[in-house]
Amino acid sequence: MQNISYVFISILGGLIVPLQLAIVNAFRNTSGATQIQSTFYLYIGGAIASLIIALLIDGGIKPPSYQNASWWMWMSGFLGSLYILCMFIAAPKIGATSTLLWVFLGQMLFATIIDSTGLLGVQIRKLDGLKLLGLGFILIGGLIMLYNEYRKISN
Repeated sequence: MQNISYVFISILGGLIVPLQLAIVNAFRNTSGATQIQSTFYLYIGGAIASLIIALLIDGGIKPPSYQNASWWMWMSGFLGSLYILCMFIAAPKIGATSTLLWVFLGQMLFATIIDSTGLLGVQIRKLDGLKLLGLGFILIGGLIMLYNEYRKISN
């Protein structure tokens, strides 16, 4: 139970995502910005927030040691932009709940692959039946939500 504070931090991070979806959708609707432009503005805001937090916590930002970082390690910001863009494209069409459920399932599936194989140097964590059962429950929940949406449209 020593990691319970990290569970709460993770839940806080999860609470932020639907809020972010709603805010950026409102921004897009009122500003006339496209979805990709809204993603760009979101990342400008994130960069400014990161700078302020780094100044407050670390006292500033120092240049990274470029020679120690592989090329693929620089892709995180690019992938983050794609992640956000995918959610911003899907949410207005299928709703925040469905979007986040399918994003969550995708995250869990790939995180399971990363954990169980040690991909990208993470510590290997054994894949077992209970983890697979949990993924199955998420999938079943998503299918129930899809069925419910289909049922509403066909009535």
